[in-house]
Amino acid sequence: MSLNKYLVRMTAVCVVAMASWMPVGVAASQLDEMLDAGEEGANYFEGALTGLYQNALQAGEDTGNYEIDLIGSFLLNKGSSGRVGDTDLVFWAFSVNNLGNFQSTGQMQQKAGLLWATNDINVDSSVTQFGVLGIRQFFYSDRLELGVGKMFPGMIHTESNYSANNSETFMSKVIAASAIGSYFEAIGLGANLEFEAENWFVQGGFSDAKAESEIDFESLFDGVWSWTAEAGWAPRDLDGSSSVSVLAFRTDRTATLTRQTGWAIAATHDFGNAGQYGIFGRYTWADGGEGILPENRENELPLKSGGFIGFAWNRPFGRENDQLGIAAVFGEPTRHQRKLGYNTQYGVESFWRFNLGSYVRLGPSIQLLHNRESDLEVVLGFRLKASKDFARHFSTHP
Repeated sequence: MSLNKYLVRMTAVCVVAMASWMPVGVAASQLDEMLDAGEEGANYFEGALTGLYQNALQAGEDTGNYEIDLIGSFLLNKGSSGRVGDTDLVFWAFSVNNLGNFQSTGQMQQKAGLLWATNDINVDSSVTQFGVLGIRQFFYSDRLELGVGKMFPGMIHTESNYSANNSETFMSKVIAASAIGSYFEAIGLGANLEFEAENWFVQGGFSDAKAESEIDFESLFDGVWSWTAEAGWAPRDLDGSSSVSVLAFRTDRTATLTRQTGWAIAATHDFGNAGQYGIFGRYTWADGGEGILPENRENELPLKSGGFIGFAWNRPFGRENDQLGIAAVFGEPTRHQRKLGYNTQYGVESFWRFNLGSYVRLGPSIQLLHNRESDLEVVLGFRLKASKDFARHFSTHP
């Protein structure tokens, strides 16, 4: 597709997204804000809409999708500052779909000969569900935290301001989610317990890896779980956010996939005046998670191992809410993907996020990827996000 046609389609996507209030991507930044508000004893409620368009120039293929997010935290019980602290209700509901007649991200990925998806939304039809719905209970001056309910493990572990945030930072699935560990999107009923000390933390949890309905109690008795355990160092005396953590995970055998075990190591370090710059990365390795029958192999994640390392410039050129980022990514294919002709692929992604007023953010991006034919594929992307924090309409708690 020519650049002129790309610009025309990109403009059309922007118009559709703004007119119909429809958005994209895992809303990690809003989830972090929601969790922070809960720790401060404040209510939180935000709505967001993101629309995304991408074009693989060499393949002449494009895709467009959107996501709508409603994220909230409400204080149910004001605890003491001693053993038993606050009790919060937390939720994240989202709806995702392809924009108009655009093909799915997965279809564009396959036609372009790419090993992983170029963004984190790959659906054939509309999906609406709760990603998080549960109770969060604090203990011992908020150092111990128990979450019970519907869990999204990928939003809990190996946290970073720069990854797992398809709606505001990088789009590539290797960075915005995981193309390796099945634990990441094992959304189901479960629990997570975290202890946070002055400069370190430990946490672990489980979730139903076979949930088929919104709140699936029946599948709990099938004994198919995703398990996670993480330990990390997170010093509080440095500017910005800095941490290093190691995660171990396991997903039990399902009716279609073998058991998967693996580990990940992640690091983030902000530096400069008030954390103006950031370096970050994550590496993940997994074994298993393969299709039990040939027809099940399309359900496998494409990578056996992979990761990324990147650099971010926060508040560039004196613009308070802008962000520039660049990251190098790579992924080693599974045995099944090698049989399909894929080898280890490499790439680079860069984005610039900037604000238009108080509620709208734009985010052009470019991905340079090594495709199946060992050629360079250029994926241009454009993201438009509108969000509104309604917290001021709710009372806060001292």
